[in-house]
Amino acid sequence: MTINRLDGQRVLVVLGGKDMSDFALDFEEMDMENAHARKILLRLTRLACRKTGISLSGKRVHIEALTVGEGCYLLVTVQRRSRRYRLKRSGSCCWQFQDVTAFLGAVEALCRLPYRLAKNAAYTLGGAYYLLFGYPAVPKALRHVLGEFAEAKGGALKCAQVREQGRVICAQNAVATIGEYLI
Repeated sequence: MTINRLDGQRVLVVLGGKDMSDFALDFEEMDMENAHARKILLRLTRLACRKTGISLSGKRVHIEALTVGEGCYLLVTVQRRSRRYRLKRSGSCCWQFQDVTAFLGAVEALCRLPYRLAKNAAYTLGGAYYLLFGYPAVPKALRHVLGEFAEAKGGALKCAQVREQGRVICAQNAVATIGEYLI
């Protein structure tokens, strides 16, 4: 077995036929799904990086294997872990009603439920009616009622579009305000 550092982040490990038999590795079965092969490959990777002075802590390791006769070449690439940015869960959700009858029916049904969501607004845009909730999701019971009358249209982006382009029916606590006249 020979270990060669190619550059600051890559190491080439050359395993001969004797090395393959000593480690009980078979190239055809050598992948990360095979527990024995994974154990040996990770041990060889740590050994190669330690001997060449490459630190593995906090880094991502990529191993490529190429068969050569009875042995194989292992190219070990150590890369800095890229930061993953998660998008915050949208702070609002939007429901679209096709007509005023469905809209008013849903508001009436929502008023009859024991839930009271304060952050909601009603808009109209392009002949459709919208209920915008200032929450990433509404409780399951409300979703069932809304699902009978409306269609979920999305999160913060759709809400912003409706707020910007739509006409306000009720800007605050729309379900309670409109429902007051329906019940």
